[in-house]
Amino acid sequence: MGHLLLVWRLVLRDTRRRPGDAVVFLLAVTVATACLSLGLAADNAVAAGYARTHEATAGPDLTAITTAADSSDLVERIADMPGVAARADPVFAFSTVVQANGRTARSSVEGRESAPSAVDRPLVTSGTWVRPGGAVVERGFAQALGVGVGDRVTVSGRGYPVVGIAVSAATPVYPWSDWAQGPGTTDRGGRIWFTTADARAAAGDASGVHLVHLKLTSPDAVIQWRDTVFTPGLRGDAWVNTRDWQTVLRMNTNMIRGSRPALVVGGWLLAAAAIVTLAALAAVRASRDNRRAGLLKAVGAGPGTVAVVLLAQHLLLTALAAALGLAVGALVAPGLVDPSAGLLDTAGPPSAGVVAAAVLVAVLVAMAGTLGPALRAARTSTVHALAEPARLLTRRPWLTAVTAYLPTSLLIGVRLLARRPGHAVLTAVSVAATSVMVTALLSFRTALATVATAPALEAVDARTGQVLLGVTLVTVMLCALNTVFLGWSCAVRARRVLAVTRVLGATPGQVVAALCAAQLLPAVPGLLAGSFVGIVLYWFFNPGNAVTPPGSWLVAAALAVLAAVAALTALPAWVHSRSPAGRALDTGPV
Repeated sequence: MGHLLLVWRLVLRDTRRRPGDAVVFLLAVTVATACLSLGLAADNAVAAGYARTHEATAGPDLTAITTAADSSDLVERIADMPGVAARADPVFAFSTVVQANGRTARSSVEGRESAPSAVDRPLVTSGTWVRPGGAVVERGFAQALGVGVGDRVTVSGRGYPVVGIAVSAATPVYPWSDWAQGPGTTDRGGRIWFTTADARAAAGDASGVHLVHLKLTSPDAVIQWRDTVFTPGLRGDAWVNTRDWQTVLRMNTNMIRGSRPALVVGGWLLAAAAIVTLAALAAVRASRDNRRAGLLKAVGAGPGTVAVVLLAQHLLLTALAAALGLAVGALVAPGLVDPSAGLLDTAGPPSAGVVAAAVLVAVLVAMAGTLGPALRAARTSTVHALAEPARLLTRRPWLTAVTAYLPTSLLIGVRLLARRPGHAVLTAVSVAATSVMVTALLSFRTALATVATAPALEAVDARTGQVLLGVTLVTVMLCALNTVFLGWSCAVRARRVLAVTRVLGATPGQVVAALCAAQLLPAVPGLLAGSFVGIVLYWFFNPGNAVTPPGSWLVAAALAVLAAVAALTALPAWVHSRSPAGRALDTGPV
């Protein structure tokens, strides 16, 4: 108990003295965990939203669609089949074109009665249910048309006031819902409800179908029931098709076909960027942690106690970051996966798999960025940790020969990289993560400009673009923070070497340029690798739209990234170069 109390007091004291380190740590791990959990929870959010809508609207487990003019015989035969728990009266429906607010879209019009149906009772979210001369529009379709209660829609040349907005689980949400039509190709369209009399009058001479909504005693076995019941003898001479709830859910999940890869891949890239953030933060804290470890050893603490003290704060922050990331994913996922507003959003707890994945990512990110420096500090001797002597340089004749004729700034920068190759790896990884997301975003924009998209799917593409842009911006901001930290850590760790260089005649400007060169040199291969990986990943997740951004876009993006790296490195380098060189040559702790 005494050790735990000591660790807790030291962690609390360190957090109070340096809250900025804790905030950066928490932010980096939370962002990576939230993005990944959001992508993994997307499918669960769609399923939860559909299940809630299905329950609230008494959604059908299976819908039979027939072109028979008189469907009563088919309905009677279906009602006599085993496994039918409830059925609704046949619903007349036809396909048409609807106009509203200057927009034209395909639509399925269904004729319904004012009395509630036994199966498929659309839930009115605004206004009232159908009445003579009025129309009720499916909520996702109404959002796409930009109509609300009180507006008008035109069907078959006649205008109808919108008296209500409703949701239903009988068909996929707009724009994935199918026309209610007979044999032939299937297109995308919305859904409008009229009274039965108004629907038949609006159809005129157009051919229509009848929909028979069914509830089954075993919904999970709907496919087996359909294949057993809907034999040629039951179908008769009329064309009969079916639509089951599993197909509806699968088509609803198509709404996130582009958003989910961006979130999952972006989550892993953010995890890599977060590791860089924590590694750079650990490098900045290295001198302070080494002295802290030396003081603890001087009063009798062993290496195990020192390691626990240095890691305890990170473990506590990791647990908090994992919880925050899961909470953000669970709360944001419902609104993200239903851009058409066709489902009742519901925020439920994440599944066990999502929780395990999020916790695993949080722990991996935290340990990868902090475990190595903590163990090195715990193994450092007490005298060495307290004295903090200058690091001896390793003679490399080949490096001297290569850099002998380089300009002063580039020469210093190359030697700084050779002295700490791990710094170059971190810089390359951070820039590569940014380059992957920027290239994927450019590829998506290129595909939108070159590949024709159905008007009904524009909302899905717009949401995918928003998600991709959001993940890209978060990655860019985290990598910008990494660049600042890496530049500062490079300047701090090389403070004595740079001080000697300044004593020998290097100007502060040359020191700043050298630190910028140390960042830019590994950034170039990271940029090239990230661009290639970004294009390959976009092709992998979009095999039908395998496009490549124009070369001018890629070059402009690369130059912008390199310019940002140079600018963000120059700032901490300039601050560091303002301190007198003699202070850095002091052998005491800095």
